[in-house]
Amino acid sequence: MVRYKLAIFIIFIFFVRNIFAQNPFILLDQGGYKVEAGDMLEVRVLNENECNVQVKINPNGLIRLMYIGMIQVGGLTIQQIEEKIKVNYTEKRIFRNPTIIAKITSYTPKFVYLSGSVNKPGPFALPNEAIAISIGELINMSGGFSPIANKSKVSVTRSFRDKNGKLIETKTFPVDVDALSKGKTHIKGQKWWVYPGDRINVTERLF
Repeated sequence: MVRYKLAIFIIFIFFVRNIFAQNPFILLDQGGYKVEAGDMLEVRVLNENECNVQVKINPNGLIRLMYIGMIQVGGLTIQQIEEKIKVNYTEKRIFRNPTIIAKITSYTPKFVYLSGSVNKPGPFALPNEAIAISIGELINMSGGFSPIANKSKVSVTRSFRDKNGKLIETKTFPVDVDALSKGKTHIKGQKWWVYPGDRINVTERLF
């Protein structure tokens, strides 16, 4: 039963990855998804049940493992995490050649925020493994523009932070979504990318 559920999970992940990969309006990290604070991990050491854990990555990107203690995993892919844990167990002479199996059991939600003349204002969660989404696709997925929306005057407000999370500056960018959808801009691929934390506001048309 466990193997059957695992097989179903793997097929599901493969299916979702293929959907994302075929969607040119969703941007994925080409090096693979990198875990971040709030993600839940399952880490197993084969045949060493006492080392198996379900753990949430803390705000500093750390998790606690048996015999190792705290270890930095934030910003790493699953494959990098498995290798790092293996090296730690080996170098500390805890296990000679351990097999590490790690997987993400849940993702921390990554939101963008929509306001103004859209059909569904409020927070919108990006697909789990997406690092960005085109503004046109975002608005479509969240219900589309309202009938009185000014599609040529959309603003995106973005906060820039340093590596410690301290706010550096906030900028607002004007975006002509109508021109993007018609291919009438000089923007490469006619895509303007929206990132987690961005705030999108759509103004009303003047009648």
